[in-house]
Amino acid sequence: MHRLSTLLVLLMTFAGIACAQDTLSTGFEIVAHFSEAQALEIDPEGLLYVATMTEVVQLGQDGRIRASLDGTSAGVFGDISDVDPGNGLIWVIADAENGHLLRFSKELLHLESIRVPRSVNVELERSPRLDLYDGLKTALGRPISIAVGSTGAMFVIDASTQQVLKWDSSRRLERSIGEFGAGAGELVEPISLSTDTSLLYVADRALGLVKVYDYFGGHVRNLKATQEVASVTVAGAEVWIIMPQAIWIYDNRGTFLRQVVVELDSPLLAAIPISKHILLLTSTRLLRVKFD
Repeated sequence: MHRLSTLLVLLMTFAGIACAQDTLSTGFEIVAHFSEAQALEIDPEGLLYVATMTEVVQLGQDGRIRASLDGTSAGVFGDISDVDPGNGLIWVIADAENGHLLRFSKELLHLESIRVPRSVNVELERSPRLDLYDGLKTALGRPISIAVGSTGAMFVIDASTQQVLKWDSSRRLERSIGEFGAGAGELVEPISLSTDTSLLYVADRALGLVKVYDYFGGHVRNLKATQEVASVTVAGAEVWIIMPQAIWIYDNRGTFLRQVVVELDSPLLAAIPISKHILLLTSTRLLRVKFD
C-alpha cells in the first residue's frame, strides 16, 4: 500500500509538470559573450556576476562590464568554479584547482584564502587561515559550488568527498552535510547549491534530486529533478531547478509550480528571473528573454 501511494504521488507530480508548461523559443537577446562560463549570480543591487574558468566578471543588466577579476592580476586563482557576491561588498570565489575559497572586497582587494580540507574531521574547529599553520601540506578538496547564507555562514560542495561543508560566520569549519548514499539526507554527486533565509538546496545529479536541508544539516525534503540537473537557485519565494533545456520551478514549501522549456542551441547552465525577464547562461553567452 505504501509503494502504491508513493507511485501515485510521483505520477501526480509528473502530470503536474507536463500540464503547467511554458515554452521559450524566440526573443532571446544576447547580453554578453563569454568563454567557458561556469556560474551566474546577482547581488541585491541587481549587478550580475559571471564566473568563467579564469575570471569573475561583474556587469550591469545592460551587459556593460563594471569590474573583472582574473587569476593573473589576483595572483591566486587556479580554475574558478563559482562565485557568491553576497550583498556586493564581499565576493567569495571557489577555486576548484587549488582547493581554496577566496574572499575579495568590492574594490577587488584579496582579503583572505580559506582552504577546503579533504579530511574534514581533522579540520573541524581549527583556524581556516592558510598562514596560521602548515595547512599547505595537507590534502585539499575541490570546491565546485558556494553559497553564503543569511547568517553569514558559507556552504561549499567539495567534489573530492561529495559532501557539503559549512563554515560559520567567523569562517571556522563547523560541519559536513550529506554522507555518501541514496538515503534521506545522503548525497552521491552534488553539483550545485543555493540558500534562502533558513534552508539549503543541494542539486544532486546522480540522484536526480534537489535535497533540502536546514542550516544545521537536517534533511527537510527532496525536490524532484532529473539526472540532467545543471544547477539550482533560489529566486525570492521560488526555487528554480535548471536543466539543459528546461527550468522546473517550485515554491519554498516544495510545491511544484511550472515548467519552462527553453529552446536554445546550447545547454543551459544557470538562470535567474529579474523583473519581467529571465537571464539565461550557457557556456558562451548570457541571454535575456521576456517572461511573465
